[in-house]
Amino acid sequence: MSQPKVPIRRNEGLDQGETIDVAEIHVAVIREKPEPKEGFEPLNLWIVAGIAGLLFWGGSYLTAYSGRFEADEFSELQHGRPVAVAAVAEDPLAKVKREGMVTFNGICAACHNEDGAGKAGVAPTLAGSDIVNAAGPNRLIRIVRHGLKGPVVVNASVTWNPSGDPSVVMGSQWDAIGASEAKLAAVLTYIRTSWGNTGSAVTPQEVSSVLAETKARSTDDNWTMEELSKIPVSGSGASAAAPSELTPEQLKEKLKALPADKLQELLKDVAK
Repeated sequence: MSQPKVPIRRNEGLDQGETIDVAEIHVAVIREKPEPKEGFEPLNLWIVAGIAGLLFWGGSYLTAYSGRFEADEFSELQHGRPVAVAAVAEDPLAKVKREGMVTFNGICAACHNEDGAGKAGVAPTLAGSDIVNAAGPNRLIRIVRHGLKGPVVVNASVTWNPSGDPSVVMGSQWDAIGASEAKLAAVLTYIRTSWGNTGSAVTPQEVSSVLAETKARSTDDNWTMEELSKIPVSGSGASAAAPSELTPEQLKEKLKALPADKLQELLKDVAK
């Protein structure tokens, strides 16, 4: 049995029991999905999962192989993994020079400068010095062991302290370097092979030989260039012994030992 229709009172503007069901009117609209718009399409869930996995893998890789993002390191291996490195033998001369440089910069550079250029009124240059570049270190060892005073002939064009100022004296540096033959050899090797110098390396044996020859010399008895010029630069450090004078008796014995003909010739030459 149908219900009686109630007339709509249009002038009141209120729902007073209209017979038209508003929900039924919008059923079709609710059933239809909204039209897709460009740029708002939903992403495939597999794509989202793939991107997340890629980001996770990238972070793990950078953590293991980034070298902590330090500018001075690049590692292809994870930290803590041992790396096989071929053993490289250290150059013995380089090691000696490094030790000599430490001694030189700590003791000698105060007067000679780290570049070996010396200081006016304090110490002569070591770069380009004839004594430094000599064929052997005999004279150079003596200078460090007992010191040097007076004018210093650096090379043919340079003479340091030409007036021989007695107040400018290099004392013995033997104790300053630790009274060690190895340290003295190392520092002299560094001096003779640095700043363009072309001298050879100095061995502890060469130092020991010179020290044995000069052991009777006082530490305060500084060398002079005149004395050093009489010392061979290499080999035995002792200067060549001057021939000793013969006594009359020794001369007589030597003359007697000569053959008669040789003695006659000698007497004739003396009589001329």
